[in-house]
Amino acid sequence: MYLSDNKIKYVFYHLWQHASPDTLNDSSFLFVKETDGIPDDIKNKVIFILSHSDHPAPVNVLYQDKQLPILFGLSNNFMGVFRKDEKGNVIFNDDLLSSIFYLLSGQQEVAESLRDKFGRFSYDHSIQKKLNCVQIPLVNYYFEMILEGIEFFARENDLKIERRRLFGNFGFVLSHDVDRISFFHPLRVLYKMKQIIGLTTLKEGRIKTLKSFFYGVLFNLNPFRKADPWWNFDWMIDFEKHLGIRSTFFFLKQEDWFDNSLYTFNFKKIKNLIKRLNDDEFEVGLHGTMRSGLDVDNMLRQTTELTKVLGKQPIGIRQHYLRFFHPQTFKIQEAAGLIYDTTLGFAEHDGFRNGYCYPFHPYDFENDCMMKIWEIPLVMMEVSVLYYRNESFLTLRKAAHCYIVEAQKFGGLFSLLWHNCRINDYEYRYATSFYTSLLDEIVQIKPDLLTGSKVIERIEKVHN
Repeated sequence: MYLSDNKIKYVFYHLWQHASPDTLNDSSFLFVKETDGIPDDIKNKVIFILSHSDHPAPVNVLYQDKQLPILFGLSNNFMGVFRKDEKGNVIFNDDLLSSIFYLLSGQQEVAESLRDKFGRFSYDHSIQKKLNCVQIPLVNYYFEMILEGIEFFARENDLKIERRRLFGNFGFVLSHDVDRISFFHPLRVLYKMKQIIGLTTLKEGRIKTLKSFFYGVLFNLNPFRKADPWWNFDWMIDFEKHLGIRSTFFFLKQEDWFDNSLYTFNFKKIKNLIKRLNDDEFEVGLHGTMRSGLDVDNMLRQTTELTKVLGKQPIGIRQHYLRFFHPQTFKIQEAAGLIYDTTLGFAEHDGFRNGYCYPFHPYDFENDCMMKIWEIPLVMMEVSVLYYRNESFLTLRKAAHCYIVEAQKFGGLFSLLWHNCRINDYEYRYATSFYTSLLDEIVQIKPDLLTGSKVIERIEKVHN
């Protein structure tokens, strides 16, 4: 099925995040169905040939020393990305617009019915795994190809197009999901006992579980105990302030599942923490519970409760466990008054779920239109590397720097999620020293350091 006019407008809306068309206008562009061919009387146009296929038919093209797949291929690519004909037309040889739309809009996950045990669209079922390209922001490269063709056309016709970048170098967005705040919570200690005696699944070795159980009992009995290893927020805040970072903390209220948190927004410690974050110009956002992604009333209650504690409406959200349903969850978030989401990354693998290192608007397939809410793509989550992929800190560091290199090419974003409960040496040896060294390395590269809300302020200026 060919892209509708609204879908084409959606792609161009995001294209102009990278350039200002100046003297170009809509009449400079022509969109031709692949079965129709280019009319004989057309001249001096930028021509996009549209594929009729609903499913990718990738072809590879050598571009900037990379073999890149173009998802909706139309040619054998011996002709390059674009060509000029004798009538002054610049013609793109493959369907870059459909390739962009397929990734950016989330079309692949809307079309895919298979889900994992949490109801999530899985990396295993993605085009990125099939083509081994999750580490590459393909949409950014596609936009670059289009802009090079438009620039060529502009030079040939004495027109102007001005490039722009969201960030001079790149933007770094650090965030924390506050899922768990008490490693030695009595309920967790009792849960360890249930694991030991076989009433529930033993997730770690028996010896390690026994140690955790006895440490937990001793911790709760000791009136002179030190701080819980998961209550490390003062240290986190002070360290990030030292580096000049202001991160975003997403808070998760207690619900009826053990997989959710064991606190509410009204806990005194949580209220005091939120106040400190607010006073120190960190951002506080909502971490939507497991049910909220499909329950608008649930989402509205959570947003209202957090607003009362925060003193203002939170504007950002990330769904717990990255449990997301497209486009239903976006619509629920919009109904709750949220301005941006930052859930869209693969749980099982770091990288670019939508192929883009810029903020973008999702697409409403039911009404064939762009949605209002923004998405700040989640590029890396520490558990994706350390838990799902079972890789080392060294692998995580190398991957982070590769994503930074990609973000630098386009003046885009590298976003990193690191849970507070995974910055402790009690469970993860050398975790604290690795985390501090990684952040220090990133800051030394001199990115713009932003919260999610500051990113949205920046991108909205581009469109105003």
